[in-house]
Amino acid sequence: MIILREKDKISFDFVKEIKEPGVYQLLFPKKEVGLAVMLLFEKIEDKTLLNGKFTEKDLHEAFAQISQPNERYPKEVYSAHISELQEYFLDYNQETQKYFFKDYAYRFYSYAKETLEGNFNPTQIAKICILLTASLIQRETLEDLKFWLQSEFKKYEPDLREQIDFLDRQIIESVNKLKDNAINPDKKFIDVLQEVEINLDKAQEQSRELAAAYSETKVIRSILESRQDTDSEADDLIANVHFFIKYLNERLDSIDKKLDRIQPKIRQLFAILNRPQFNSKIEKFLHLLLEKSTVNGKKETVLPKMVDNPVLHIDKPNFTIIERERELFPSKPKKRKTYITTKEKIEENKQKILKVLDQQDLIRKWEQHITAEIELRGTIDLSQTFFKIMEETNDGQIAVSAIFSSIQRAYKSNVLNFKMNKTKQTNTKSDCISLWKMNIQKT
Repeated sequence: MIILREKDKISFDFVKEIKEPGVYQLLFPKKEVGLAVMLLFEKIEDKTLLNGKFTEKDLHEAFAQISQPNERYPKEVYSAHISELQEYFLDYNQETQKYFFKDYAYRFYSYAKETLEGNFNPTQIAKICILLTASLIQRETLEDLKFWLQSEFKKYEPDLREQIDFLDRQIIESVNKLKDNAINPDKKFIDVLQEVEINLDKAQEQSRELAAAYSETKVIRSILESRQDTDSEADDLIANVHFFIKYLNERLDSIDKKLDRIQPKIRQLFAILNRPQFNSKIEKFLHLLLEKSTVNGKKETVLPKMVDNPVLHIDKPNFTIIERERELFPSKPKKRKTYITTKEKIEENKQKILKVLDQQDLIRKWEQHITAEIELRGTIDLSQTFFKIMEETNDGQIAVSAIFSSIQRAYKSNVLNFKMNKTKQTNTKSDCISLWKMNIQKT
């Protein structure tokens, strides 16, 4: 078996290859040729073309159907199109004299259709992430790990990426609706605005669902970080996975920020559009009151019949005042308490204050220890850290305060993730204490 050394491996220059004469045009055919391919795929989908096979006549008919009305091309032009498609899109069976599509054509068609169709499915993403995690756990050897990194994870990258693209496209299309309506006002702007607001609210909810579906990628990341048997090639592949997971999180953050910027402006626009209508209604109502109201003999204003006259009722309170004669009923003098200061009391209070200060100092040191562990290892088990603090300080207040402060910091941070499950954690040296399993991970 011949093993190629790293320096002997042939490097592939993609840009150089695709710049070669005719290559780009063969990979991405002209509009009329590409549309004819899509038309044939649709006929295969609806069973008009059986077994995914078709004749040269079917190809010519597809080209003619895509062509503009009253515009026909000679067969030589169609034959030239077919010849170009045979490089990456078409294959030909000499025996049956029928064409069928190659794998590149299937991927070209399916990706274009899925992109435009935009099928939002966070459940599928969650299943893919769980499948990848289960498969990664089984990869015990270095070669198996490399296969997972190069083949399995790469296979699902487009599926993981396309859901974010779908959400981003939804937002762009919603905003474009407002721009198009301003130029072509086929329906009321207020109706379009309401529709856009509903779409953006839906996109925000979908963004949350998608973020939950991607949470399993953090498990993948932690498993890869814990591997100790890697070499330089595996490290590079793991770095690519980390980069991709970071890319997903950044795209989701970008979508959330985009929605946070757009939605207040939409609501502000709603308020501006609704204000003149509201003011107009108030003005009409006031004119009605002025025109229809009358004054009766008691000089009271009587509102029109369609408006109920308000009935005002003011209670007149009755107070009974009893005066207390201070000379007859003098107040009892209050005995003033005197505090005696002694050296013992001063020392006792001083020790109490010093104890509190020492506690605060220890709490701060343990908080710094937890932060340093997260920075160094990317994660920390808070339950075990709690028992460790108890063992070293024998002070429940210090342990509780340090752990609670770290949890609060994780909740407020964009780079830390707090996780908890109801698995009971105990320690032999603290029999009377049990905790749920808690940890903080760096995203």
